[in-house]
Amino acid sequence: MNHCHFCRGELVEQLTTFIHEENGQFRVVRHVPARVCSRCGEKEFTPQVTGQILALLKQAPHSDEVLHVLAYDMTTAG
Repeated sequence: MNHCHFCRGELVEQLTTFIHEENGQFRVVRHVPARVCSRCGEKEFTPQVTGQILALLKQAPHSDEVLHVLAYDMTTAG
């Protein structure tokens, strides 16, 4: 299928970023192959890529770099 399940936009093969949150910690996996909707941005990963991501995330916390991220809380926004 070459169309998004949500908006029916066209899916395009490209590299994207996968972000995973667990226990208040975020892990970022860059340059992940996916089919990305050109209309809404929804990402679709193959079962093989999903397995690779899950295996990577199960490893001990090790990364090539640490990112500093600004975080906002909408419950405290005025």
